[in-house]
Amino acid sequence: MMAFIAHKEINFLKYLENHFGIVLPAAVAVFYSEGVRAGNRDIAKSGIRGERGYAACDAGFTPTNSFIQNFGHLASKNVVEVDEKKAKEFAVGRGLGGISHPGKGGPVIVRYSGYSIGLGEYDPKEKKVKNLVPEKRRRKIINSIF
Repeated sequence: MMAFIAHKEINFLKYLENHFGIVLPAAVAVFYSEGVRAGNRDIAKSGIRGERGYAACDAGFTPTNSFIQNFGHLASKNVVEVDEKKAKEFAVGRGLGGISHPGKGGPVIVRYSGYSIGLGEYDPKEKKVKNLVPEKRRRKIINSIF
């Protein structure tokens, strides 16, 4: 059974700032509508049917890859910068070995040349980043960046 967490959107914003150093622009709203979502501030109050914004995180506040690919460029913490070779490996779904990162472990943003490729899970003991990008998003990354 999952515990109820009040003010999920506020807690998610705090998590983003504390873990990644991300502060969202004023035009971006984070709101609760069948899950924590991110979108244009004006649509958050809209009565239009359909999806308002897109899913920003899971129940444990791990950001979605869609969110990271859109806002990961704002991150100043827990970012792993990679070269083109490692970026291509990550973009096709492979994990990354031989990564030195000062963090304790947990979610990291993998970036290449200013592009946020996606989310990974850093293991400090193994010095590896496990790839958390879903397969359907990988094709979009390869077509967009390379």
